[in-house]
Order: sequence, then structure tokens, then C-alpha cells
Amino acid sequence: MTDADKSMGAQVQKHLRTRLVSGVLVLVPLAVTYFILRVLFHSLTSFMLPLLKPVLGHLPDYVLTLIALVATVALVYVVGLITTHFVGRRIIHLGESIILKVPIAKSIYAASKQVVDTFSAGNRNAFKAVVMVDFPHAGSQVIGFATGTFTDTGGRSQYCVFVPTTPNPTSGFLLIFPADQVRFTDLSVEDGIKMIVSGGVLVPPRYAILPPPAV
Repeated sequence: MTDADKSMGAQVQKHLRTRLVSGVLVLVPLAVTYFILRVLFHSLTSFMLPLLKPVLGHLPDYVLTLIALVATVALVYVVGLITTHFVGRRIIHLGESIILKVPIAKSIYAASKQVVDTFSAGNRNAFKAVVMVDFPHAGSQVIGFATGTFTDTGGRSQYCVFVPTTPNPTSGFLLIFPADQVRFTDLSVEDGIKMIVSGGVLVPPRYAILPPPAV
């Protein structure tokens, strides 16, 4: 093989590599967006479809799905409209007080409501910091978010660390680590989420380990 052939082969490889990387950078955000929208669409329609099928079951599936989506959005809007008025808030508060008296339902509802309140737009401190922890075994590091602290019966400080899955950060693992096993970084929460959603494509050039905050 001549030098000219080698040069041509190197140029072809560089061209293919550049175009493939460019294509991945375009398709990955689209794929993640499609996945999240698909999950959201399924969640919205699965609630109404069983209620509409006995009445409108003769309609085509795509029409029935569209009606279910519109009906779900309308229901969410009506509930939101009710909660903004004094009487509506009193009614919802009364309903909550009834649910909280049911033995099993009260635990599920209270935990769900607390999680929703924690991750609501009004609470920007749900994720306190981006941390590094050993998971799933020693020597293997993952990015997580410190969400809270507590002290065990021995007086030792423990951190609650949420380790999201990639590329869907809405699911993951809640892990408990001793304070000396949690390494705090200078990464912002936004940078941490970008790294997880992109599967490591969007990575800051460097990060620093910070001293742990006072517990």
C-alpha cells in the first residue's frame, strides 16, 4: 500500500468518524426526548382508557387514545383550577384527612405527597449537591445527588444519596452511605443531570473534590 493510499484511508476514517459523532449528537437528544414523551403519553392515557372503552369502545384505537389524552389533560386542569380557590383547597384538605385515616393508604399517600412536594418547582434544594460514591462495588464510581442527612443510633452521620439511571434520571436507587464514603464535588446539579441524561457525552472537562459540609 502506497503512502497516497494510506493518506486516503486516514481521510476516509476521519470523515466517517466525524460524521458519525455528529449524527449521534443530534440523535441522542431526540431519542431521549421521544422516550420521555412516550412514557408521559402512556401514563396520561392509561388512566382514562379503561373508563372510556365501555362507552366509546366502538371508536378506532387512535381516536380513543386521543380522547383519553384530552380528557386526562382536562381533568388535571380542573383539579388545578379547584386547588387555586379557597373552597377547593378546603375540599381537597378534607379528602386528604380522610385518606390519612385509612391504615395502608395513609402511608402510601403521605410518602407520595412528600416526594412530590420535595421535587416541586417551589423547592429548589431537593438535590443538595453532586457527589461521587462507590457503586455497585468498591472501585466503581457513580454520580449521585445528596438529598438528606441523618444520624444513626451510634451517632454516626449518614447521607441519603440518590443515584439516577441513564438516560432516564427519574428512576434510580436510594443509597445510604456513611459521611466518610461520600465525596462532594464542585459540579452543579445541572451539570450532573446533563451528564446522566447524555450518558456521559456532556462531561465537564474537570471537577474538584470539595471538603464535606458540616452535618
